[in-house]
Amino acid sequence: MSQTPFRTRLLSIAACGVLAGGVSACEHDNIDPGADLLAGKKAFAQKCGSCHVLERAGTQGATGPSLDAAFDRALRDGMGRGTIQGVVHDQILYPANVPQESEAYMPPKLVTGKLARDVAAYVAFAAARPGEDKGKLAAAGGTPPVPADAPPGLKLFVAGKDDAQACGNCHTLGAARTQATTGPDLDAVLKGKSAKEIEKAIVDPSAELTPGFSDIMPKDYGEALTDAELQELADYLAEQTG
Repeated sequence: MSQTPFRTRLLSIAACGVLAGGVSACEHDNIDPGADLLAGKKAFAQKCGSCHVLERAGTQGATGPSLDAAFDRALRDGMGRGTIQGVVHDQILYPANVPQESEAYMPPKLVTGKLARDVAAYVAFAAARPGEDKGKLAAAGGTPPVPADAPPGLKLFVAGKDDAQACGNCHTLGAARTQATTGPDLDAVLKGKSAKEIEKAIVDPSAELTPGFSDIMPKDYGEALTDAELQELADYLAEQTG
């Protein structure tokens, strides 16, 4: 398969319709009409949103480029969304070949097969598109709301703080209603661990890796969060997973 980042088609942009319980791109958008945008958005939020901003998906990852910004100029210059779908699909399967410790590292094939095409189609549909998703798409993906009176640890987990990326962008935690799968399921891997052990894992995530997951968790939580915030986050996780 070609790894060329851009193709030469120039295609138009239009609306999408609902099809067979999922949400499908209509052919006028020149996005694959068989793609399931609903499945694509959910998978994007779970697998990609920890690193990328995509406004319509409600993701605010800061490790990788903003996909809205990345494709905005190309769209204004005439690139079609079908072309963007191809670009994104290629990048999902064949990202830049850089060392895992590089900030530019992206794990290959986080999604494959039809789901990779669904994710690429949703990104192509959503990137730099004004407005908000409607209908079934509106309820998929994104960050769950945090009540104003939520404990500090929950707020840090779901929303993060300044340079501290939200943990829920990468991890599943039932109590926080996050379902991301880029990193391990915390309900499983933190079960029985003390707050002290969890805090150590937050500050030095490379010390003990969960099998099957890459060493891509940010290493700067010890600097980005105060000692008190780290303790609040660790206490919250210990309480919810113990």
